[in-house]
Amino acid sequence: MSMPTLLLLAAFLACSNSTEVTYTQFNGTDDTVTIKVGVAELLDPVSADLTSTTGEVIVGHFDVDPGGGPIGTEHAIVVEVYDAYQQIVDRVSVRLDSGARGEDEFELEQDSADEGVWKLSIVSAGDTNEVRDDTLNVRCWDQDGDTGAQVGTTTNTSTNTSTSTDTASDTGT
Repeated sequence: MSMPTLLLLAAFLACSNSTEVTYTQFNGTDDTVTIKVGVAELLDPVSADLTSTTGEVIVGHFDVDPGGGPIGTEHAIVVEVYDAYQQIVDRVSVRLDSGARGEDEFELEQDSADEGVWKLSIVSAGDTNEVRDDTLNVRCWDQDGDTGAQVGTTTNTSTNTSTSTDTASDTGT
């Protein structure tokens, strides 16, 4: 190869080399709530604590409002990470398990005025007269290698950390 060709190849490889960002789950793997989908009326909000990986320390809490409702109901998910742990949590997601409809995961959006608050709205979907329980598992993530790194239980990789959505609609919830 000629010298100009080698230089072009080196420049191409340098530009196309993406850095993989990895995350470790900071909170406990059992931080879940169940909501009723397809019921006739709106139900009271449901909430749960966010715990450390051992379950011994409460690091925050989350609410889902309403805690159930008819198909097409918009559910607000609000997560609050307590002040002492806000610098550790770089990203928050919720894993939705809709039983036979499958699983999906959604990114929450961080509040611009309070770095410990994260929010997402999802709309329940389903067939007419379908009634089911959906499980929502909130997962707080610490970016590996940053100054807030902590030992966790689950690792997740991502090449794009800006995937937050305000509203998600799926065949699940």
